[in-house]
Amino acid sequence: MKKLSILGVIILLVTGLEALSLSKEEITNMVSKIKKERLGIQLNTLDGTPNPFAIRKQVLEKKKVEEVKKVIKLKKTFTHQLTAILNNSGFIDGKWYRVGDQLNIYTITFIGTNSLVLKNGKEHKILKIPEREKKFKILKGDKK
Repeated sequence: MKKLSILGVIILLVTGLEALSLSKEEITNMVSKIKKERLGIQLNTLDGTPNPFAIRKQVLEKKKVEEVKKVIKLKKTFTHQLTAILNNSGFIDGKWYRVGDQLNIYTITFIGTNSLVLKNGKEHKILKIPEREKKFKILKGDKK
């Protein structure tokens, strides 16, 4: 920490010495350039310009509304029901599907024992068999 503060002091001294090496004329010339009155834009010219922030705000609000509509639409349209899984196939909405099959815009990528995974780009959906549907057993052969 001490080394850092000593280094800072040395840098300030070197900078100060360089400033002292300027001649009086150079300093006067620099000050006169700074003092020179600079003309800006007239206020009456600004009266006719539209507010850029208000426009940007409207664009952002419009985009947000569109995004919300997309999310609502996706949630409404995704109403598939997985009712059974048997032999690496899922029974969805009255039809059997396997890995690689298309279900609307989704592709079935994995089928487990109680659920399956649907993928569309980076989006994943998991369909699970509802609890009430799980309570049956398939028996092989007759048991007497």
